[in-house]
Amino acid sequence: MWYRQSKLTSKRIKLASSFGFAALIALILLVVLCRLNDTLAWMSTALGLAVGWAVGILAAPYESEQRRFEKIGSVVAAFITGFAVSKVDSIFALWIDPARGPMILEKTFAYRVLLFATSFVLAAVVTYVGRKYVSFGPNAESESDGR
Repeated sequence: MWYRQSKLTSKRIKLASSFGFAALIALILLVVLCRLNDTLAWMSTALGLAVGWAVGILAAPYESEQRRFEKIGSVVAAFITGFAVSKVDSIFALWIDPARGPMILEKTFAYRVLLFATSFVLAAVVTYVGRKYVSFGPNAESESDGR
């Protein structure tokens, strides 16, 4: 035959659908960011992408990274349960300003929070899928069959 028939494997379908959907979400984020023309919204999105990327790496470590990430994970868990949880009420107090009313209900604040959350999830999923299902070369550490 004049063309090479490609195999539609489970791994290829997962990769194509995950990255295709991620591209669609990224395009939506970009359109919203350009329409908002808000520097803090861009920074919220950048922070969401960076944190999501780190979480995606921690969620799908390569074999050589597992021991180091277990130590990092225990330190992060201790920080979150200790310091961060004790400050949750302070954060909510900042979000609900009695003089101006609840900041949570302001459009600009809501956009920034939603952009952060969406970009966080996007980066985490793309990083996880990439590390779990994409392998480079015969000696790559990721699983070859994607299961």
